[in-house]
Amino acid sequence: MPYELRALDDGDGCNALSLGDQTLVPLKTFLRKEAKRLHKDNLAKTFVLVERGETRVLAYITLVCTHVSVQQFGGPAPVDGFRYADYPAVKLARLAVDSELQGQGVGAQLVDFAVGLAEEHIMPYAGCRFLVVDAKPNSVGFYQRKGFTKMGEAADVVGSFTTMFVDLNRLPA
Repeated sequence: MPYELRALDDGDGCNALSLGDQTLVPLKTFLRKEAKRLHKDNLAKTFVLVERGETRVLAYITLVCTHVSVQQFGGPAPVDGFRYADYPAVKLARLAVDSELQGQGVGAQLVDFAVGLAEEHIMPYAGCRFLVVDAKPNSVGFYQRKGFTKMGEAADVVGSFTTMFVDLNRLPA
């Protein structure tokens, strides 16, 4: 099946995404209830994977601008001579893949898309050094395989997560 990855559209079907794990319900809820509004309001940008010519969302990734505190790294600053308290970054705010496609590399391709977007369309025009994510406990290994490093652990109303980052200047070409 030929797929396309594109920006979320008003006509996209966001209700049929099946993630196969009850702990991932907030990811489906975000797509159904918030993604389109935040996308329109330029507060978060969501990109969806659909079959070519179809509107049923099979996977999605949401990105936002953020910053990372120099202190969050818990050791020496990763960039010598940077005199500000925060590094500019892009946050991978949400990533979900339908259970039918899980384990087929779709999530990894979505992360690669986020890296490429930052490198090709953000970094040439605005300061941006890191890609960060608040990884759910069962996703930490996935992000480590993609080159992310643990920065710290925290919890919110939804559950615990591990903040992770990748230095976009140090990724292999």
